[in-house]
Amino acid sequence: MALSNMQKLLLIGNVAERNTLIKKLHRLGCAEVVATQKIDKMNSVDIQQDIDENKVKLAKLEFCLQTVKEYKVTAKKLVKEHKIDYTPVKGRGMFAVKPIITYDNFEDLKNTQADIFSQIEELKACKDEIISLKAEKQKQNTMLESMAPYKNMGIAFSRFKDTKTANVMLGEVKNEKLPILESIREKGGEYEVFNGNAVSGVAIIIPKEKREDIQEILTQVEFAVCSVNEDKTASHIIEECYSNIDNIEKQSDRLVEKIMTFESISEDVKKLYDYITLEVAKAQSRNNTQVTQATYYLEAWLPQSEAQRVEKELADSPLSLAFMIRDPLEGEEVPTFAVNNGIVAPYESVTNMYSAPFYKEIDPNPGVAFFFFLMFGMMLSDAGYGLLLTLGAGLILAIRKPPKGQLNLVKIIFMGGISTIIWGFLFGSYFGLSASSFGMWYWFNPIEDPMPLLVVCLAIGLIQMFVGMAINMVALIRKGEKLWGISSAFSWYFLALGIGGIYLASKVGSWMKYVGIVLLAAGIILLMLSGTFGKKGAKKISGAFSSLYGIINFFSDLMSYTRIFGLGLATGVIAMVFNEIAKIMYGMLPKVLGVVAVIAICIIGHTFNVAINALGAYVHNSRLQFVEYFGKFYTGGGELFAPLGSQMKYYSIGTPEVKKVKSKKA
Repeated sequence: MALSNMQKLLLIGNVAERNTLIKKLHRLGCAEVVATQKIDKMNSVDIQQDIDENKVKLAKLEFCLQTVKEYKVTAKKLVKEHKIDYTPVKGRGMFAVKPIITYDNFEDLKNTQADIFSQIEELKACKDEIISLKAEKQKQNTMLESMAPYKNMGIAFSRFKDTKTANVMLGEVKNEKLPILESIREKGGEYEVFNGNAVSGVAIIIPKEKREDIQEILTQVEFAVCSVNEDKTASHIIEECYSNIDNIEKQSDRLVEKIMTFESISEDVKKLYDYITLEVAKAQSRNNTQVTQATYYLEAWLPQSEAQRVEKELADSPLSLAFMIRDPLEGEEVPTFAVNNGIVAPYESVTNMYSAPFYKEIDPNPGVAFFFFLMFGMMLSDAGYGLLLTLGAGLILAIRKPPKGQLNLVKIIFMGGISTIIWGFLFGSYFGLSASSFGMWYWFNPIEDPMPLLVVCLAIGLIQMFVGMAINMVALIRKGEKLWGISSAFSWYFLALGIGGIYLASKVGSWMKYVGIVLLAAGIILLMLSGTFGKKGAKKISGAFSSLYGIINFFSDLMSYTRIFGLGLATGVIAMVFNEIAKIMYGMLPKVLGVVAVIAICIIGHTFNVAINALGAYVHNSRLQFVEYFGKFYTGGGELFAPLGSQMKYYSIGTPEVKKVKSKKA
């Protein structure tokens, strides 16, 4: 269980065969083509245009998938209303694994492009028409709103025209300002109100010579002139609007129905998406090569375990090429490829969320796997909840049978459930019920006696921090910094043992106090010594004393492990509360209703509790790994190994005769 040694393939061949060679590397599935250094009399070939064209195709395919997904909810609603005929296509469902497609079938996908993109154009036309119809519907709704003040007006809008002697005005006034209009009659005019809800339509007639006299009144009531001049009444226009809206909705429903017919090509679209994604990766690989008119030069990284297979495949190839495989040179940026068993591998996803390991760094994943497993169970600490998680995740894994690198979260939950069962048994907790109620054995009950749990949490935290320091010590020794490595780790070991010895002196004997003092002094000396490394002159002295400040950080990190204690208690207390609520409800209600209430409360309450605390266990556990554990030794900042073929999103390529090396991006 470690990071794989990597080797570099250096290859030169006939430029006419470059594409064939890259396809062969893709089929081998274990080579990452990288950019080469500038070579005299060789040039880079800029094929960015091909890459951009393929990215446009990917955008169209993504558009197809997103559009079908976007309208699926609408389609299901319309089916319930009996407005369209639509039968959903069965999808992959939750926790689906990538289906496998053979290499030959994958290569044949280039022949399906024209048909699929033609259908996508039809889909785009449908969506564009729906957008246009939405705009038209909005226009009709706006018209309806504008007609509301005039809904009781039985005269066509076009009838409101000036005469030779009078000005005729039609507009809107807020209802609370209608009384002010009475002043118009005092000026020699007349008006009529067509009552609306909050705003009413108002028709005003005034002699032309009096028009200026009522301007102040119109301003005061915020008179808004009606812009409609149709030879129709408001009720007629409203009726037309509702009819138009009904037709628009029917057209939209038919378009939604048509859009959902494209759901049948979703899998073909996903296959083509992966195919073009690989075409982009291949194009970028070609872009990374150096060429002359007749030859090309290529470099690629591959795991050492695959070097012999690649060498044999290339040696037996009919292609005109020469190649060599060598170890990495000093200063080269080498990708990281972790090789772990099925138990540790899922936890690589946790590490990679933080940062991929740097090449040749000590693999942190085994330690992460062990402590994550241990702490997850402590944070839930209920055997009943652990059983639920194990059975649920185990059922998913049994049905889906995910290959290595897929459904990592489910695998982590499955193992976390096992850990929860173990800790729940030790703490005597079964769905919030104490083992003492059943006469069963348990180590201690954290709810009744929480202090032992706090001690266990801090002890596990101390062990994890010490393991991190030990890994850092080994890394420093590998670099030739033996004294620095030993002093940086053992200083903390001695400090912890010294404090422990002084604490135990009252129970073991006074001699233990002196042993503790000696160890404490040795720890302080080594800690100050470790602070001098890498510094010169007076900075050595300041470094020695400033390193003592690390004692505060050390205890601060140690206190962070109390979050295990807090989550463990919270899970148990919440479970007990739900049980108590169920008990009270059972006593208050008739027997049958009481049983129903108990079942409902227990199912809902415990499901909520296990879900929210499992999420908390995952998040806080990750935080402890990233800060308290990685902070002691981890460098990170590596680039994950990404061989040709690992870029696929929806499918995996598999052939009986070819073994694949997968990138650890999952």
